[in-house]
Amino acid sequence: MKPPPASGLLFCIFAAVGLFYSVIPRSPIHDVQRRQINSSQKYSGGIGTKMTVLPSWYISENDTVEINCFMHTDTSNKSDKMDLQLVWTSLHTKTKKVLMSQRASIGIFYVLNPVTHEHQGVYTCRGDGSLPDIYVHTWHYFIWVDADSSPPASIDVISHNRSQFANREEFTIGCQLPDDNNQWKMMRFDSWVGTIAECPNQVTSDRHLSCTSRSALPWADDLYWCESAAGDRTNALNVTTTVVMVVLETPTLPVWEGNNVTLRCLYRNRTTKEFTTKFRTVFYKDDRLKFVTNGASVTLPSVTKADEGLYKCRHPEEGLSPIRWIGVKARPDVAQKSDVLHQSSTRTL
Repeated sequence: MKPPPASGLLFCIFAAVGLFYSVIPRSPIHDVQRRQINSSQKYSGGIGTKMTVLPSWYISENDTVEINCFMHTDTSNKSDKMDLQLVWTSLHTKTKKVLMSQRASIGIFYVLNPVTHEHQGVYTCRGDGSLPDIYVHTWHYFIWVDADSSPPASIDVISHNRSQFANREEFTIGCQLPDDNNQWKMMRFDSWVGTIAECPNQVTSDRHLSCTSRSALPWADDLYWCESAAGDRTNALNVTTTVVMVVLETPTLPVWEGNNVTLRCLYRNRTTKEFTTKFRTVFYKDDRLKFVTNGASVTLPSVTKADEGLYKCRHPEEGLSPIRWIGVKARPDVAQKSDVLHQSSTRTL
């Protein structure tokens, strides 16, 4: 049998690598390759890139954000002849800007300090296009800065008590609006291709906006939010679709301190597509074993900030679910009392 041409072999290798990265459980840096290979293009080599953003969950104004864009594989040995670019697409103006360009063999380290709402948008790690015969993986990441005060509208998953879904599973996102006008729309960031667009087939009724989706991708981390014509926005909701058969049910939004939080591990039967919870489950927090249960659920009583972190669960045969961030917020009355006590002690000193 004749060996495949080099370009075809390269395509197969990178397609396999892309699939591998799409199905393994990921760290909070969301390291998923987000670009389709153009099968009509003949490539003599390829460069795999990777982008990390820290912190990667619930960034607040005045935080320091570190962005890394670097090369991790080079089948062509040409990373010293090409630059990587960090490109920012502004959420507000939709304009693109090259923030930094550096040799691929060196990589990019970029800091936003302090981060503000003006920094929101899509950050892309890509090649500079100077070597058209070399395929370069492109990564996209959305930096969203949470509002300090309560937004005028709220967003949540209204069809399920979770934001992790099996491949091809249908789910509905909803926004509760402050009034009856139709100037609000639901937006979605597609992390696979790095685009922002309106969620299709939106339905508005009685101060409520909803959109039903069904991901066709093997693994996707999409961001949803609602915004008005005047520029008001809800906070963002992260939704994960996975090819694995195990998902974790947790609160979809940050919870208040003092609340009880229930975690539930769900396994989807490959044949019937039905979910079950009748299995022995291991729960992890921040990659450390947290609970082992004979059932598939566990309750965290009266949570505090110490309970905040990245959770996942393990099915005895099917393996791990994707990770899920659980955020814990101080109750407003507690925060106000803390400020009063702090001011009082300052005056006493």
